[in-house]
Amino acid sequence: MNRMKRFLLSLSLIAGTTGLLFAQQAITGESRGIKVSFTVQKDTVEITMSAPVKGWVAIGIDPTDKMKDADFKIAYVKDGMVYIRDDYGNNPTGHTEDVKLGGTSDILSYSGKEENGVTTITFVVPRQTADSKDKALTPGTHKIIVAASDSDSFSAKHKTVGSFNVTLP
Repeated sequence: MNRMKRFLLSLSLIAGTTGLLFAQQAITGESRGIKVSFTVQKDTVEITMSAPVKGWVAIGIDPTDKMKDADFKIAYVKDGMVYIRDDYGNNPTGHTEDVKLGGTSDILSYSGKEENGVTTITFVVPRQTADSKDKALTPGTHKIIVAASDSDSFSAKHKTVGSFNVTLP
């Protein structure tokens, strides 16, 4: 094996081992058919949510009163394109885009699909942001609320709602 191939193989092994040092096992939760998994990295969390709907799926993190104060991510897939928003629970029964409330959209990356009547969205967010509309995904227990709709519209009402707690490392 020539030196360049050995170097690239060594670099690949180092990168793979380094990634394993920060990767955590996925923490999962489910309520009313809406499934969520959290994979915690050093400074980010990858969240995957899926529901048996042909519309949007949403997660709210750490509400104080129903939907109030929750850090929401809501997304759907239409014609193969993913539409996603970073929202804030500005009252017990509603939420608004962070950017309309003076915050920022802090979704680092996202993808999604709609297959066989199931919508699945995966996105990555920082564990902590400077945005007062976001909740820090610190180690400990977090209340999670979830919802889903059969409509591809952010203004459509939910069809299903649920909640559960997760404990993040």
